[in-house]
Amino acid sequence: MSGLNFKLYQKPMSNPETSYIQLQVGKGKKKQPSIYIESNAFDCVRGVIWNKHREFAHQKKVNQINNDDWSRILKGFEETIVDLKTCTDANALVDVLSLPNHLISQKAIIFEQIEELQHFIKALIQWIEMYLKKERYILIIQNDA
Repeated sequence: MSGLNFKLYQKPMSNPETSYIQLQVGKGKKKQPSIYIESNAFDCVRGVIWNKHREFAHQKKVNQINNDDWSRILKGFEETIVDLKTCTDANALVDVLSLPNHLISQKAIIFEQIEELQHFIKALIQWIEMYLKKERYILIIQNDA
């Protein structure tokens, strides 16, 4: 693995072999704004989400999260950005991000991309905050390859 792709996309991944996560505004009943993230990149923030919203299920295809819970998650994202700025080595990432087991072996690669990870989390915060003012829910939808 040469690195993680910490980008937000406006359209689903074009490669059918790429697993991705979709964040969709609303309850999923109509076409609403969405962003798409490669699953491995999203895995870097799964632990932060779970720490602030224990009902978040990693294996569940759709997680419906209301704006009160998103507010807590966003606070966790902001705390994570601060912690990443003071992170001095790759081992600290395991605790800061509550990394899932399959990413622990990649902690050195993630540490090399710590600035990209910070920008990724900031972009997530901005996108979520923009829609939380208008909608009560934002879904996390897993799309496995």
